[in-house]
Amino acid sequence: MKILSIESASVTASCAVAEDENILGEYTLRHKKTHSEKLMPLIEDLMRELKLKIDDIDYIAVSKGPGSYTGLRIGAAIAKSLSFAADIEIVGVPSMKSLAANLYVEDKLIVPVMDARGERVYTGIYRWENNECKEVKDQFPCNIDELMEILKDYQEPIIFNGDGSINYRDRIEKTLIKKAYFAPEVFNYLKASTLACVAFNMAVRGETVPAETFKPQYLRLSQAERNKK
Repeated sequence: MKILSIESASVTASCAVAEDENILGEYTLRHKKTHSEKLMPLIEDLMRELKLKIDDIDYIAVSKGPGSYTGLRIGAAIAKSLSFAADIEIVGVPSMKSLAANLYVEDKLIVPVMDARGERVYTGIYRWENNECKEVKDQFPCNIDELMEILKDYQEPIIFNGDGSINYRDRIEKTLIKKAYFAPEVFNYLKASTLACVAFNMAVRGETVPAETFKPQYLRLSQAERNKK
């Protein structure tokens, strides 16, 4: 099974091709949010280097959100176009699950935290079981204090990643004291290779959708919509 994965939910523009769980290649840029200019050329270059055509791909995996509204729309548009062109289905991977899967730790809960500004975050709670990252609590939006209240009830040690874990580290350490751990910097960012690995398990279970029904999952209104409301 070959999967072309597309990551555009944050500042990272990334694409990868995997055969089952083996990553054949990956291109990643973390320089400004220029996904509309950079992402499709990255995909084309990667496919050319791997000597693959879109007809060689079995599924398109894409980060379905939450994340940057513009980034998610760009990723969705590219994924849907490629899906229509090749007549293949899409695997919409939750952004927080993909971020959590950057960390392979079996003795801790994993809590990815994406900063949504104004002390709001996107997050979720995950653990590794049987070599798969699984949801303890599916992704959700909240503010950082609400997240701390939720996590107080868990007895296990917790490891955090994501830009929110950097920005709110002092608050997390103060609240959770000795049970909070933090991922190294390299594991704080979404990437297409991890997305592809999560997507593989989802595809095996049949968790795929046709292009016409796929849509991003924003979890909250855009800034313009909030201002209007």
